[in-house]
Parts: sequence; structure tokens; C-alpha cells
Amino acid sequence: MSFAPEVTITLTRYAEPNWLFLETLTSLSQQANISAHVLVLDQQDNEEVRSFCVNNSSSVIVLDYHVIPAKSLSFARNEAIRMCQTVLLLYIDTDAVADPNWAYELFVAMRQNKAAIAGGKIIPKWHKKPGLLQRSQVVLDQYSMLDLGDDTINVKKVIGANFAINKAKLAKLAYFDEGLGRQNGKLLGGEETKLCTDAREKGLSVIYVGKAAVYHQVMPERVNFKWISKRMYYGGYSRALRGGKPEPSNGGGLAGWDYVALIFLLPFYASGFIRAKMDNK
Repeated sequence: MSFAPEVTITLTRYAEPNWLFLETLTSLSQQANISAHVLVLDQQDNEEVRSFCVNNSSSVIVLDYHVIPAKSLSFARNEAIRMCQTVLLLYIDTDAVADPNWAYELFVAMRQNKAAIAGGKIIPKWHKKPGLLQRSQVVLDQYSMLDLGDDTINVKKVIGANFAINKAKLAKLAYFDEGLGRQNGKLLGGEETKLCTDAREKGLSVIYVGKAAVYHQVMPERVNFKWISKRMYYGGYSRALRGGKPEPSNGGGLAGWDYVALIFLLPFYASGFIRAKMDNK
């Protein structure tokens, strides 16, 4: 590396189309008030994306393209930890567009609060008009949305579309369970939740940074009930793999639309939870 970046940013592409991937990369190339080494970990060799990274790097934002094996999201995240040469490592999903000050706000907040892990605001960008079920926070959770306001506060966990870790503070804890996380088309999750739990048990700080925002793109097919029910199924499956009681929402009080949504979706969550218990006896 020919320069000394303040942070490393990473993202990985499994099967997402180029246009979606490039929108995220464009937003990263335009980050303000920060110098960053961007680890672009592609699970399919693509010349268009490779050329984009070369042509859109600058003296302060370097887009560093790598092809990695198509294994899992957790594997890719661990590869980023291995390759990262800065203390702070920022993660963003391939279908999220970062606000220009996203990286800077995470950088400042983590330093000021001496945090081991930080997450940010995740705002939906709908590509199809949301339906009635999308009024439920339980359903919005399935799209990895998070809005706890604009302040910086302590939280129990972060959401994987927008978060950062301090490698020095986490030390040996800086690892994502490769039995969790998306893989082979399965919508498994919970790997960042497990990391947060492990960190908090060691007395480390996990924070939410309201000013560090990304816009999470929701494709038309993900507004459909079929996708939501599949996501709920794997939410139950992932929860069983992590251990603990079933928890179909990300916490907080349930409102009216949540109860309506759970009438339709709780059976899928329960099926996934039970299936995982049976598969891992």
C-alpha cells in the first residue's frame, strides 16, 4: 500500500448485478473528509468492476479489487480482517449506498467513544412501492433497516449492512462464525450479532452512530411475501444456530402492524428454528 489510510472499507459481491455493485462502489469513491483503502472482494471475476476500481481510485480513496472463492459472507468478512492493515475496518453491503460522510462519522465516533464495534443508520430505498406488511418493524428488520435517531448511543448489537470494528480492541474476537451468514443461496444471518454478544461479554463497547447513514436498496422481488417468508424462515434457523430463545424481532416493543405481520410470518420463523434444532442434534 503506497499511502497510509485512516480506515479500511470492505464489501463483497456474491451474485448481485454489476449496476448494483457499481452504485455502492461509486458512493465509496466519493467519501468525504477521510482517507480509505477499499477492499473490493468479488466472488466472481468481472472485468467491468475491476476497471471501475482502477479508474475511480484517487489519492485518498483506493478501490482495491480482489477475486475470492465463493464460500460465504462470513468467509469474505474474515478475509477482509486478514487483509486489513488499519485499526478500523468498515463493512457495507453490496446493495447499500453510503452517505458521503458515512465513513468519516464512523471513524470519529469510534475514536471518541473508544468503541469496539459501531453500527449506523440504515434507510430503505424502495424499488417497488412497499405494501402493508412493510409498515411492520418486524418486516423492516428482514431488510436490515435500522433507525434509532441521529445521536450516538450504546446498543446491544449492530446490523450487517452498515457497521465497523476496531481490530485492536477486539483482538482474537475479530472473527465471524462461518457457520452463520449467507451462503449457497441460504439467507442465514446473525454472525454480526454473535460478534457483538461476544464483545459485550468481554466488557467492550458497542455503539450506534446515527449520523453514519447508508441507503439500503430493496429490489422489487424482496417486497413480495415469498421473499419475506423465506427470510423469516432463515431468521429462525440462524437464531437456533446461535443458541438462545426464539426472537423474531430485533428487540423493542411491538406495535399494531407487528402483530398483524407475525400472524402470517411467525410460522415460517418457528419452522426454521425447529429445523435447525433437528439438523444439529
